[in-house]
Amino acid sequence: MFVYLPSCNFTATCPQASKWMKEYLAQKPDVKVAGCCRPTQKTLTAEDTVLSICLTCSAITHEVSPQAGEESLWEYLLTDDSFPWPDYHGEEMVIQDCWRARNKPAMQKAVRECMKRMNIVPVELEENFEKTRFDGVWLYNPVVQKNLDIAPEYFTHIRDNDVELLPPEEQKARMVEWAKQYGDRRVVTYCTACLKGTLMGGAKGVHLMQLITKTL
Repeated sequence: MFVYLPSCNFTATCPQASKWMKEYLAQKPDVKVAGCCRPTQKTLTAEDTVLSICLTCSAITHEVSPQAGEESLWEYLLTDDSFPWPDYHGEEMVIQDCWRARNKPAMQKAVRECMKRMNIVPVELEENFEKTRFDGVWLYNPVVQKNLDIAPEYFTHIRDNDVELLPPEEQKARMVEWAKQYGDRRVVTYCTACLKGTLMGGAKGVHLMQLITKTL
């Protein structure tokens, strides 16, 4: 059984896109639409494959439920022959990779293939794939305690090695500086933190799910 984790943060940020995808996947006989990833961990078995759109949900699943499979929703959609891909008529859009996905090449490649299915031309940044350093302002804030509690190995390592606490005004300044490289194109993100960061910097940030569900 596929178990779709819709991401609490993404649902709060892009409620229309989240609702569209949950309703679509609920029609699939082999997909169960779950809620929050934390209580869902208690229900996962070795026969389940989690479909995630959130890198926090993915990290929690890997640490708490190693018996279950896990892949990005983007990979799953590419195998769905009946999915109604919209057409963006060859528009060029910048693809912003997320730092927490730097070791997830299958996800990163699937994101780009989804863009191509929608007739979008991906524009690559110099720092892409495993070279990316961008995660919005996620690394500039304390690690959430409930994440440390449920997946201490993953989140303690990030807290102790990667977090750089910055005041809000410095966070915004860094986002504005980062966004200068995008130009005037739309910027495709596949992480809620990255979406918020691009928008904070004044860029035309969009989430891949918004494009897929045409809920912009």
